[in-house]
Amino acid sequence: MRHKRMSQRFCTESFGRALLAMAAGLAASASASAATTVNVALMDPSTDGSVQGMKMTATPDTVKAGVVTFQDINQSKGLVHEMILIRKPADGKQLPYDDKEQKVIEEKIKSLGEVSELDPGKSGKLTVTLSPGNYLLICNQASHYMSGMSTSFTVTP
Repeated sequence: MRHKRMSQRFCTESFGRALLAMAAGLAASASASAATTVNVALMDPSTDGSVQGMKMTATPDTVKAGVVTFQDINQSKGLVHEMILIRKPADGKQLPYDDKEQKVIEEKIKSLGEVSELDPGKSGKLTVTLSPGNYLLICNQASHYMSGMSTSFTVTP
């Protein structure tokens, strides 16, 4: 009888340790895969009197590599905006641009994701896994990009 109780106690303790180890592993996994949130504000002169021209800000503008969620809000009171995520062109190269359409030629760039056509006051989000490097967030509504609606974004190791 004593052997049976010792065996049951050993099994219970082993099971408890296994559960604790599994819980610790799940907690570590959950925190490692938790997304970093970047708030992206999309603005233009209709936002308020202090905004001159087209403007996009990312806060923070530098994050560690991994899962990143871009939480965008169109603060405009009158214009549709969007956010397209791309790798920043190397060596200061310009993005391919169609002067007639007044837009970046999206077929010639590699979009890593986007939050498209946000009506005034609306918000949207994009979650992606990013490796270290330099990125660019742009609005590609007609004339917005060339009017300054873009911002640099950095991902560190």
